[in-house]
Amino acid sequence: MRTLAAGRLRAAFGDGRTLRALAGLAGALVLAVVVANALPRVAPGGVLLEGAEYGAVEGLLAMGLVLTYRASRIVNFAYGAMGSLAATAGVELFLADHVNWLACLVLAVLFGGLVGLGVDAVLRRFTDAPRLVVTVATIGLAQGLGGLQLLLPRWIGGPTLIGGFSTFLSRAHVEVFPVLFTGNDLVIALAVPLVLLGLSVFLLRTDAGAAIRAVADNRDRALLLGIPVRRLTTLVWVIAGGVAALTTVVSAPSQGLVLSAAAGPDLLLPALAAAVVARMERLPQAFWAGVGLGVVTEVVQFNVSEQAVADVVLLGVILVALLLQRPSRSRAVGEETWSAAGVSRPIPSALRHLPEVQAARWLLGALAVGGALALPFVLGPGAELEVAVGCAFGMVAVSLVVLSGWAGSVSLGQFAIAGIGGVVAGDLIEKANADLFLALAAAGAAGAVLAVVVGLPALRIRGIFLAVSTLALAVAVNAYFLNPTNFSAEIPQSFLRPVLWDRVNLADGRAFAEFCLVLLGLTVAFVAGLRRARAGRVLVATRDNERAAAAMAVPTVRAKLAAFVLAGVVAGVAGGLYALGLRAVGFDTYDPSLSLLVFSMAVIGGLGSIGGALLGVGVIELASALFPTYQLEIAGFGLLVLLLVLPGGLAEALTRLRDRLLRLVAHRRGLEVPTLTADRAPTGADQAAGEELAPALRDASPRGRGAALPVAPLAGPG
Repeated sequence: MRTLAAGRLRAAFGDGRTLRALAGLAGALVLAVVVANALPRVAPGGVLLEGAEYGAVEGLLAMGLVLTYRASRIVNFAYGAMGSLAATAGVELFLADHVNWLACLVLAVLFGGLVGLGVDAVLRRFTDAPRLVVTVATIGLAQGLGGLQLLLPRWIGGPTLIGGFSTFLSRAHVEVFPVLFTGNDLVIALAVPLVLLGLSVFLLRTDAGAAIRAVADNRDRALLLGIPVRRLTTLVWVIAGGVAALTTVVSAPSQGLVLSAAAGPDLLLPALAAAVVARMERLPQAFWAGVGLGVVTEVVQFNVSEQAVADVVLLGVILVALLLQRPSRSRAVGEETWSAAGVSRPIPSALRHLPEVQAARWLLGALAVGGALALPFVLGPGAELEVAVGCAFGMVAVSLVVLSGWAGSVSLGQFAIAGIGGVVAGDLIEKANADLFLALAAAGAAGAVLAVVVGLPALRIRGIFLAVSTLALAVAVNAYFLNPTNFSAEIPQSFLRPVLWDRVNLADGRAFAEFCLVLLGLTVAFVAGLRRARAGRVLVATRDNERAAAAMAVPTVRAKLAAFVLAGVVAGVAGGLYALGLRAVGFDTYDPSLSLLVFSMAVIGGLGSIGGALLGVGVIELASALFPTYQLEIAGFGLLVLLLVLPGGLAEALTRLRDRLLRLVAHRRGLEVPTLTADRAPTGADQAAGEELAPALRDASPRGRGAALPVAPLAGPG
């Protein structure tokens, strides 16, 4: 009987996808009705319709995220920037050159496809890289594309600030209380079903669509069957770029465009929430989840007076959806942690205590410390604040070394933790006139508390999805909790720097810069000592192989939480310094894009090395000072280049140079250091020496003369 009923359902609804889509629509509508009736004020029909409209747009964006994830197994953090760049080109052409609006829509979609083609060409270089590394590469793409978006108004000659604007479609309008809908909203209502229909026909009724679904299900098997995986992946990226451009540009007349790097995470968050609800797998579920979340967020915003409460709702949705997912039962060690950067190799013990090596280490250390302390004097007045801000960024980068480089947990929300620390320190200084060191200690404690809140879900959410949840945290904390409009009494909007020991007035820029440098040095010394201790070795062992570490009685859960706590303390203190430098906490002081920027800095320098991370911060800060217009392009595309050429960052290049110099020292001393020569190819002299020793080794064999022994050529000199 059940089989007969199932057959009738298949005959009525095809292979079941239509039935699931209708079920998703019904679920979204039921959720919207429940939320609308549970809140104090019942939202009118216009609010519900507007939420469904914007939710449909976010649902299409979520479908693009799911498409790229299924094709490449990465979360594309550059997706919002892809759509914004193409949409900005179309809107700027309309506003500056008065091109027909419908033509601008078409041009924006075509340009979005070209952007998707370019992104695929870049990511194809990472074909053999771990998926987490490729996901980090999309962060660099997001910054680079965001920087290009800022340059478009200058190239086209259009406005740099784009709010809502009128088109010829704006003349037709209808009011559904309390919202006025225009012809631009009608374009959305027509475009969404057409795109859905086109994607459905393409994926379900064409050979290319069937091949794309086969690639998504099992890429290796598709390769064995002769399916052109690379061409199909390129096609997916082109489609995703066009969908991202369409969904962004059709919403521009009513919502405007934000020409800022901060727009990337904010634009991506709703679509990311819908895609996570669909488990990054189901296209219909992603669309209807977007519709449902659009209605829910509009209804909540209608009932709550605070700004950006929708971001908090989306953060909760992402966390709940990720925590409810079933963990993998595979025994294979998955790509759950960041380990591409590695940990810099120490100097071999045979050379560490040589006089020339010790002298070089002391000399380099003295030059680094002296150069850092001389920066405020060399740069002169006006640059002290840049030095102080650079120190705050450096401390956040050090926290990322502990959390991501050593513990392997990728976090894209460190500036959210820094923001909480900045608010606590600023409040204590402004309202309680507390001692500065007490305020900074409280900032570190507040950062540790928030880090534990983040770290507990991280025990279940790992790898790429941990990065998703921390990015959502950064957006929600900045837009809602650190918003002076929502919490005007709690946010320190203006305060003075204190006087230390009745002698050092931190209101003086040079004194404050020196204070920040000293605090950064103490942080580096403490964290470096931790790495040399057992705690540091436990973190690295847990990152490299958690199961093996647990088998050796290593408390892996406690080690992970300890990494979050330590990183939270350092980031909280850094946030307090950052607020002290700006003397206030205002709108977007701790913008989510800063979390992406400092992560890029750390990866460029070397995420496994404290010195490398600080070097990355210094290089990007210096490049930003020399070329302020191109800061995002330098950080974003620099991250891509380093991931391709030097996965360990600039620290890897410096380590190679150091090892080359140490080989010269070892050769001059007549020492054999295997850790320095193991990666060298054997020379002709080494081969000859090995052949001369082979007869003697055979004679000395316990098996007697004529026993064959495998003799490897000598690797080292002498």
